Amino acid sequence: MRPMPISRFVPISLFVQAASVGMVFALLHEVQDENNLSTASIGLISSAGLLAAVFGQVGLAPLADRGKGRELMVGAMVVGSLGAVGFALGDDVWQLVAARAISGAALGAFDPAAQALVTTRDPDRAGELLGKLIGVRTAGFLIGPGLGAVVAEFGNNDTPFFVTGVLLLALAPGLARIAPTAAMPVPPSGPTSRTTMFRRRPTLAAIVLTAALVMPVGLYDAIWAILMDDRGASTLFTGLTLSLYGVPFILLAPFGGRLADRHGPLRTLPLAILGVIGVTVLYGALETPGILMSFAMVEATFNAVALPATQAAMARATEEHERALGFGVAAAAGQVSAGIAALVAAPVYAAQGQFFVFALLAAAVAVVAAGGYVLLRSASTTTLHQS
Repeated sequence: MRPMPISRFVPISLFVQAASVGMVFALLHEVQDENNLSTASIGLISSAGLLAAVFGQVGLAPLADRGKGRELMVGAMVVGSLGAVGFALGDDVWQLVAARAISGAALGAFDPAAQALVTTRDPDRAGELLGKLIGVRTAGFLIGPGLGAVVAEFGNNDTPFFVTGVLLLALAPGLARIAPTAAMPVPPSGPTSRTTMFRRRPTLAAIVLTAALVMPVGLYDAIWAILMDDRGASTLFTGLTLSLYGVPFILLAPFGGRLADRHGPLRTLPLAILGVIGVTVLYGALETPGILMSFAMVEATFNAVALPATQAAMARATEEHERALGFGVAAAAGQVSAGIAALVAAPVYAAQGQFFVFALLAAAVAVVAAGGYVLLRSASTTTLHQS
């Protein structure tokens, strides 16, 4: 049986993985009512997937660096299927937490392995391919909740999770037919080498820049709906703003990646980062929901250029035998920074108001991004792969 092309099954599988994880957000309130769960329990269920994703990104994704990328992705699809079906069958809070954690770990392991695979197979187009994966993943997260709600109308609230469980399992054989990646020659001090990669400035720069650019997501998760409600927006309009925020990522992230391929991350990042910071400052002074939504899409456009550039920087900063670990740690750093922003944003918004919380966020992004960019610039003559 002839190996299948990467371009067909990896993006489709990533989309279904992301949709499976994302669709729960549209149905959580129904799950809460059906199972008589407390709000605190819903918080546990939501956070379980995020925390488990970090384990997948850091603990499991490095298996792809040992030539097991295909097997890891297939395993992630099978495990993700179990997580989806487990969520459908669960009726106790800890069963739902466990199912959510399984799904989060599966996506956390799949994503860096896919990133490492596509960049290793076609390094000259690393930024473009990484941008496409960003777009596909974002589309899954955004479309997943809507699909889940529609499918639930034809059955019940468990039906969407049974459907995605079947789809994840059905896609696994297609991934298994991808031509395997040979194990990369790891130096005798393999584990030590993979640890010392984080002492290299280009690798650190990519991690720090990812943390800076993903940080605003935590604030949006924590206070965006509250802010829009305070400004008189309906629930429907608030949901629309969150969906539209992802559109630039879907449409423009591949273009942002091509810019990084053509001009290098060092040249691509400054304007994009400044755009993110500038719009974040403006959020503090905007009061009309429609204008807030418009500027959110502008900010997302800048981020759709910046994020593929940071991932391209990681691809250039790492050897093939350490690339999945690099992508995984960068993604984990982004989730941690977003989590910190979420924890801080709500109480600061309640105590100090809109202007202060966005000014604080902009300052934090500026400081962290500046540190990452200085690291990248200072290492520009010594990166493993020149721009």
